[in-house]
Amino acid sequence: MKHLYLILFAAAFSLRTDAVFAYGSSSSSASCDKPTFSEFQPAVNKYIQSFREFAFVASSNTSPSSIEVNISAGQIKEHFSAKQLEITPQPSGRLMVKGKINKPFQHGFVRLSATAHSKPGCEKTDGVLLRVQ
Repeated sequence: MKHLYLILFAAAFSLRTDAVFAYGSSSSSASCDKPTFSEFQPAVNKYIQSFREFAFVASSNTSPSSIEVNISAGQIKEHFSAKQLEITPQPSGRLMVKGKINKPFQHGFVRLSATAHSKPGCEKTDGVLLRVQ
């Protein structure tokens, strides 16, 4: 009986297996590599005296024409399309994005939100909350 198990065991491991079975997502062309935003100015978690200008860096896979910025400060709400922003490519391929609101905001909280996509359907929104004294 012991010999039978050894023969079955040896036969099972000597069979050639060309197929590999797996599950889950793979790194195919259908994957979504969302843009990222960093280096927000004014800096996060710092008190500022007045808010008028803003800047941030978008990752190199960001479509420049898709960048939009929303500013919310109490009753003040402003929307900036890519055409209204100053978008400058950096040597690294990343994009420096700058903008300016019409009237400086003097007191309270300001929410700065940036939205963009790397390809259609692959969108990301990120932002910061600023406190103006």
